[in-house]
Amino acid sequence: YFCHQVGIDGKPESGTQFLALASPFDYQNQAELLIPAMKYEPSAPQFTEYLIEILPKYLEDKKANLVLFSSYWQMNQVAEALSSEFIKRGWALQVQGESSRQEILKKHKKLVETNKTSVLFGTGSFSEGLDLPGELLENLVITKIPFGVPTSPVEQAHSEYIEKKGGNPFMQITVPDASKKLIQSVGRLLRKERDSGRVTILDRRLVTKRYGQALIDSLPPFKRKIEY
Repeated sequence: YFCHQVGIDGKPESGTQFLALASPFDYQNQAELLIPAMKYEPSAPQFTEYLIEILPKYLEDKKANLVLFSSYWQMNQVAEALSSEFIKRGWALQVQGESSRQEILKKHKKLVETNKTSVLFGTGSFSEGLDLPGELLENLVITKIPFGVPTSPVEQAHSEYIEKKGGNPFMQITVPDASKKLIQSVGRLLRKERDSGRVTILDRRLVTKRYGQALIDSLPPFKRKIEY
């Protein structure tokens, strides 16, 4: 996938060389990946309501929590539905877009430093380049696999080209792209060598679909817990 994206010939005879370096993280002891048993998959019409029902139990009291959504609409629906419950619990909720990122992170740091429960809701841009080391993030929840939809003319043309060649655009473009985004999202948790925490992915397709295991295998080798 990488070779195809950047135009490199990955065949051995091309002379291209790749080097995979070991990670400094002790993944098995520093982090856990949880894939809970779920009644509904994200494609179900009941999923947003179900997410509202179950999300609080995957958040941690007196900890720094980040919940990543794939759409602003769903994020705002869940935030609106849970805001009063969070207030009752004494949890501080901040939603991407309500303030600048700088203001949100400043308040988040202050809450964590004073041993309060901070919950951040964000979408795509919060899954990339957000640096929350140590106690600033110990619990990450990803609501669904970040599948994209080919919307630009270039992406659509690429999909059509693969189809004409007898390929499968979903498996050759959509799944690898989602894998890359999922790796970026999971990468928010461990930023420094002594960081630790838990990642929960509320998308049962990781277990029920044939591409799911490939997505799991592409993630860092955290200690894994898959509920059935």
